[in-house]
Amino acid sequence: MARFVTVLTLVCCAWAVKALSRNGTVIAEPHSIPYQADLIIEVIDDDTRYRTGSLISPNYVLTAANCVVGSSNITVVMGVYNAEDKEEPTRRTYVGDTYVVHPSYNQSTGYHDIAVIHLKDSAEVNEFVQPVILPRHRYKDLIGQQAQVSGWGNVSAGCDLELSKMRYANITIGSPSDCLPQFPHPDSAQMCPVPSDALFHVTDFGAPLVLNDVQIGIAAATSFTNGIESNPQIYTRVDHYLSWINNNTDVKIKETC
Repeated sequence: MARFVTVLTLVCCAWAVKALSRNGTVIAEPHSIPYQADLIIEVIDDDTRYRTGSLISPNYVLTAANCVVGSSNITVVMGVYNAEDKEEPTRRTYVGDTYVVHPSYNQSTGYHDIAVIHLKDSAEVNEFVQPVILPRHRYKDLIGQQAQVSGWGNVSAGCDLELSKMRYANITIGSPSDCLPQFPHPDSAQMCPVPSDALFHVTDFGAPLVLNDVQIGIAAATSFTNGIESNPQIYTRVDHYLSWINNNTDVKIKETC
């Protein structure tokens, strides 16, 4: 699915190559990230957002609140490796019939930027589509840990299909000071990576940040320099919302100390 549309295909492809190189990402092995969900979100003003999320059970997808607020229709596509290859035999398409946004979500500050989408029909779980593992406790300290964020980034129709394959980047989790200056007041449920070239694109809002196969974060916000994504970027910490996930999905997390 196209992440942006232009009639200048050659220019578009060249820009995409530059963006993916700048973002410091690596092409993932086919279907090595089976929990990644591709989201097509129609909003009330007839615009369309392309976002992402993670399957947390056959019936629910976890994403950022900013992805779904104001939406009128949500399509969830699982089993996607190449975003532009509509003939992938592993693809399965589902309707998101309802969603729940955290009641304290603040669009201005980005606090509590988390939401869940309910699938009208349960996702078929197989080797290409599997729920991600969620934390069982709140982490005491994540600073300095290396985690992986994944998504499709800024790809476009008509470009080399190599550019639209799923990609990932390894990032190092930073301290609150790494959120400055664009995010001057991060709360304890937010985290930023140390400055690096590994940047997620706006179309990857909702993307999972995974540490040792456990989803610890959700890509929530980015800053811009001259209209291009730049550091700092901010993630919502999943471990701060385990009770909320328990109460709003069929995922039952038995928290441990």
